[in-house]
Amino acid sequence: MHDPTYADFHVHTRLSPCGKAEATAAAMVQRALDKGLAALGFADHYTPAPVPGCPFYADQRLHILGALRAELERVGEVNGLALLVGIEADYTLAGEGCLDREALCQADHVVCASSHFHLPASPQPTDDSPQSRAKLMLDTARSALGVPGISIWAHPFDCSRMRPLLPILATVGEDEFAALIDLANASQVAIEVNGGPAQWSDYREATAPFLRLARDMGARFTITSDAHHPDDLDRLDLAWSWAHELGLRPRDLITAEELIERQGRKR
Repeated sequence: MHDPTYADFHVHTRLSPCGKAEATAAAMVQRALDKGLAALGFADHYTPAPVPGCPFYADQRLHILGALRAELERVGEVNGLALLVGIEADYTLAGEGCLDREALCQADHVVCASSHFHLPASPQPTDDSPQSRAKLMLDTARSALGVPGISIWAHPFDCSRMRPLLPILATVGEDEFAALIDLANASQVAIEVNGGPAQWSDYREATAPFLRLARDMGARFTITSDAHHPDDLDRLDLAWSWAHELGLRPRDLITAEELIERQGRKR
């Protein structure tokens, strides 16, 4: 029997601008089956409307959900692997308009990013000081967690333009982290342990205090690869190893069944 917590709810396909050509639904499903996952959650990038000045979101509308479901129909029945067709909304670029009612009704789950400051037209800190960068990240995350309907907080504090991250998060007090965790818990938003940024020792060191505090405060977590290519699913194992180092337990992890049930209430 599959471990129900061995699941990945943040996987991109070629329907995302950052997805590789090899990232077909069939290829991602096959890699998930090879790895013995219990569930695979697709989360291609989405915004309800184009973001001015950001070509990345020029064509990321609801048609991607229909296109992905059509691909999955061609894959056919998959025994032992639950498939979720969700989206990655982007509060960083689209603000409160990152998620509309139509998408909420059609998506199985909603991953929400609040740290895509590397994309064109994204908000920027007032200066390059660690304090200014930290304030931008905290303010954006706080607002994103208040959006009704999101179910997973994607890669907290990860951004290629916010490195090294350790001196930035060192300016953040435990009470400030706790306030974000309280908001996530109250909104039933799981916190993501992401195998993409987990490849960077600076990210792991900088965010470990936050993630351990979230564990102690009863947050729920999801461990993901943030894959953009079938081979990227192997990053899930790195994320799992890191989760064990953080002291996460099976009861801390959300399953596909619980995620679907939570998302149903959010609709």
